[in-house]
Amino acid sequence: MVVHEHDPVRADDNGLLNAPPGTTEFLRLVQALVPRPRRGERWLPSLEIGGPHARAVYDVLNSRLVTAARPTPYCAVPSSETETRDGQGPGLTDGTDDPAADTGTDTGTGTDTEASGRRADRGGTALSEEAGPAGHAPAGHALDHQDVEALRVLLDEVCHGLARQRSGQPRLRFRHFSLVQWAMNTRLPAGARTDEYPAVLAADLRATRRGADRPAADLTGLGGALDPVLQFLWNVLTVAVPPALFRVVAGGRVPGLGRTYRWFMRQPYLRPQLSGNFLGLAERLTVGYRADEPPEQVAKLLVHAFLEDLRRSFRRRPWRPGGWRHTAYPVVQIRSGESPAASRTLLRLVEQVRDETGRLVPVLLVHVAGRPDGGPVPSAPADALRMTDLHAIDRNQWAPVSYRSRLARRTSAPTARVRGRRRLWADGEADAERVPASAVVTAPAPPWFSRPVVIVAACLLLLVPAAVWSGRYLGIPGCLHRPFAADVVVRDVGGECIGFSDGAALTFNNQPGQENLHYIQERIFAQNRDAQKAWEESGRRRPYVTVVYLGTLTGRATQAGEEAYAAEREGLEGIAAAQYIGVQATVNTSSVPLLRIVIANAGFQMKHADLAVDMIAGLARQPSDAPVIGVVGPVESRRASAVALRHLNRVGLPAIAPALSADHIDSNSNLYFQISPPNRDQAHLLSAYARRKGWKGLHIYVTFGEKSSRKDDLYVATLLDDLKKEFKGTSDLTSSEWHPGRSMQHECDYRGMLFFAGRWSEYGDFLAGLRQACQNSGWPRHLVADDSVNRYMANKTLRKTAPDNLTMLYVSKSGLATCASLRRPDPDVGQFLAAVQSPDLLSPPRCVGGPGPQQWIGEQVGLAYDATMLFSQAVEQLAGRIRVWPQQWDGRMIDPAAVHTEILRGNAKGGWPGVTGHLAYDMGSGEPKNKPLSLLRVDDITDMDKLPTEVFVCNPKGAQGAAVCSSSEQR
Repeated sequence: MVVHEHDPVRADDNGLLNAPPGTTEFLRLVQALVPRPRRGERWLPSLEIGGPHARAVYDVLNSRLVTAARPTPYCAVPSSETETRDGQGPGLTDGTDDPAADTGTDTGTGTDTEASGRRADRGGTALSEEAGPAGHAPAGHALDHQDVEALRVLLDEVCHGLARQRSGQPRLRFRHFSLVQWAMNTRLPAGARTDEYPAVLAADLRATRRGADRPAADLTGLGGALDPVLQFLWNVLTVAVPPALFRVVAGGRVPGLGRTYRWFMRQPYLRPQLSGNFLGLAERLTVGYRADEPPEQVAKLLVHAFLEDLRRSFRRRPWRPGGWRHTAYPVVQIRSGESPAASRTLLRLVEQVRDETGRLVPVLLVHVAGRPDGGPVPSAPADALRMTDLHAIDRNQWAPVSYRSRLARRTSAPTARVRGRRRLWADGEADAERVPASAVVTAPAPPWFSRPVVIVAACLLLLVPAAVWSGRYLGIPGCLHRPFAADVVVRDVGGECIGFSDGAALTFNNQPGQENLHYIQERIFAQNRDAQKAWEESGRRRPYVTVVYLGTLTGRATQAGEEAYAAEREGLEGIAAAQYIGVQATVNTSSVPLLRIVIANAGFQMKHADLAVDMIAGLARQPSDAPVIGVVGPVESRRASAVALRHLNRVGLPAIAPALSADHIDSNSNLYFQISPPNRDQAHLLSAYARRKGWKGLHIYVTFGEKSSRKDDLYVATLLDDLKKEFKGTSDLTSSEWHPGRSMQHECDYRGMLFFAGRWSEYGDFLAGLRQACQNSGWPRHLVADDSVNRYMANKTLRKTAPDNLTMLYVSKSGLATCASLRRPDPDVGQFLAAVQSPDLLSPPRCVGGPGPQQWIGEQVGLAYDATMLFSQAVEQLAGRIRVWPQQWDGRMIDPAAVHTEILRGNAKGGWPGVTGHLAYDMGSGEPKNKPLSLLRVDDITDMDKLPTEVFVCNPKGAQGAAVCSSSEQR
């Protein structure tokens, strides 16, 4: 069967097509050329098909492109769509509805009269080229501007066809070609001066890029609401600045701005450097002015801009997955009519631009030349290859080339064997062949990593750690705080905020009932700002250091409105008092250090102290004007605190604990000191008082706190061992663990010492058990509690539920820090008293007015004050030796090890003063020796207005510094 030239191509039920001989091999050739290599790119030829049955080949190819399961980007010129767009100039009238709107082929300020030949290559009126035999353009034909217009019309049709979203690959966009179109469509106003042309072009380009149908924002109402000066500034910002900025961008000369415009200044055609900038080059392309430009150069610029848009769309970049999803080169079918000059001009210029620029041509152009109806059958040109001989073509000549070869600018044509154009001939001398359904032109599947699902999953995978990091940085969910407002590093661990803060962006524990804790934190943070300001006002000459408080500020079960962290609040009050002394010092007092206090939380029972120390160590490693010199803490003698001390020792940070008293806890760090005497001194105090009173027998009850044990609680464990040693030989010595529900009936009216040696958190339940058992049968005669009960005594909510007629004694580590004892003539004690009396520090101020609870400073206030002042005094003495006045303070002058050494130096000279007693340490020990201890009596636990009474004290006033214990009950 013979295929007739004008027979339509139809497929039978099996998908077979009747086509000229060689069509199947032709489809396989196209299928071999179209897929993009996974690495590198391919030098693509342009295929020109002639012969009486070229139209049939065109139809078969078009059918396979349209019906492919995974089509490659393609377009057919002319198409049914473009043939209905009569009367339009090159470009779109509505850039919002057309699927090819991003080609940017806008009409500009006017329609070029030369563009009336948009269909000239089909109508034969716009080309002045003399057609040679068989419709071929004669060799050496020089282009004129009518040829350029016909070429522009053709490229415009190609851009519109390729920009349609119908291949499943990302949309192709033609930004460079649209700018050339805009310039060639623009007519400069006749009455304008030449020096106004850049401004006119910039305004028109800005309006075109913004959208001709979108009006400028009406800002007159807002401007009229402003006063004249602000209105003038508003007009400058909204009217003058945007156009000026756009002119800078559109100039294409500023690196980093206007990449598309800058490309025009670097491409080789029309010598753009002579224009100065893109707007100057655009002026040369406008209607009337481009008549002075070489048509060949204008045509090559059109082709080069079109190809550059394709190259940029096909770039493979890790950050541009769209380039990887372009797995096939677009196929452009051009079917010319009686005058194929524009089509052949395009093929010739594509080959020349490729050779002159060395840039690849990422499009397969297939030109099918027709012939007039009824005309003579042309003969095959000498250089044409018959379709039946396509199997003889060496396809290796189109093998992929490396990216380096593709990107390098070339000054010569590619390898000689890579021909830019190939002529094929489809004749009718043989019977038609049946094109199988398997002969298709389809695009490969995109790489798995470029698929939208994978990209979304990868983004989520990247966002997850970013979200986790951000969440941890912001403390989400339970430690949310304002970012960048302060130095805050926290992490939500089991519902607790673990970490540190030095500003009001985060305060620990804002639960109801903890308002006083919240207040003192904010007061410290305010003094941090005051300290930095004072340091600046001193000319940066005063010592300026950071001290970290490490405590347990969260995790405790509380009742409604209970101030469960009263002891922690007292500790922070003592630190605030020490900081206050430095802030309030006069500006010319260059030796008094200024303290920046960082508050760190280690969680319930210090269980997360290791994590908190890691964060503190990170803070200490950061360069700072106020370097970290040490830690005030930990606050509970537990195994977690011992681990934290070992960690602090490894990172080289000294620690001074206000209240730790477990025996030999100092063995965990060579950089450790404590303010409180060890438990063996407490046991000695109790033994001495029992002997003085003649008490026979000792019943000890221990508790270890919630979710704790003797192994974890070093304080209770060592205190129990010390009591057994001190009371060894006592006839009635018992010890047992107390728990709620245990009967206390046998303790009623007990005449020996009933000693509570447990944690304060169970003391309320312990008293409730005594009341249940003994309220009607007689209270124990001598109820005594350890120093942990100080925390219970600071908790007003728990004290309200205690028996109101039960007398108790308890140990105090800071008996000297009462208002009465602070009024002794001592300058160091006097400044502490002045600080706690200040109306702008503590709430309420202490030791002011008449009798009342304000006369009781608090157990932890003096201890924490002494710990902080020990650091401050060491820094003051050290700074006096390492610099010469008026040298400015440099944080690199001092480090934690030097501060620790200075404390040892002062200890060797006799020790350090303290409001809770003189601080002196044996060589190699961090436990103070002969530190005063007191026994305080409370006759009514529920009476918060009545102060405890000191009944017994042990102090170092004996010979050779030995501790002397005396009764003070008669004072």
